[in-house]
Amino acid sequence: YGGPMPTWLLAQAIGRNCAERNVPRNRIALIKAVLASQQNSFKEGNMEKLDLKCNSPGYLCGRLLAELEGAQKAAVNPNSTLVDRYYGAASSAPATVFGNLLKNLQAHMSKLRRDKPGVFIGIDTRLQEIMSSIDEFPKVLTLKEQALFALGYYHQKAANRAAAITRTNGKSTEEDIK
Repeated sequence: YGGPMPTWLLAQAIGRNCAERNVPRNRIALIKAVLASQQNSFKEGNMEKLDLKCNSPGYLCGRLLAELEGAQKAAVNPNSTLVDRYYGAASSAPATVFGNLLKNLQAHMSKLRRDKPGVFIGIDTRLQEIMSSIDEFPKVLTLKEQALFALGYYHQKAANRAAAITRTNGKSTEEDIK
């Protein structure tokens, strides 16, 4: 009817993310639609892709979780990622989780520095950029912040994947020239 979408729909989508420990594309689209319908100042293109200027604690924590997962996958390629275990807690109470996750990150970063220096530099640079905007981890995230957490997580993963595809295409082009 042209009005804002109900908040309970946002709560259901976020609850499913936590329960499944997964953020599928269709659910992110629903979260984005609810947030967009509830914002009076929504502009075309808002929340479309990674927003490096967004300083929302939830958004930054979501981006951080995506980078931590990327570091873990690049270093050890586990059967069960840290997102499988910690998504629910990280998306609702970041202060309880991120201290341990950052402590465990050091082992992965050491391995990447030794075995994959290019990957190490990319992840380390993005981690520094994200962490420089976080004053402290929030004890609890509101429902809207939890939605922004999911968007930040998804946007960061999508940006990383797009950058990897670009690098891969660039390498094959260079190889074709040689």
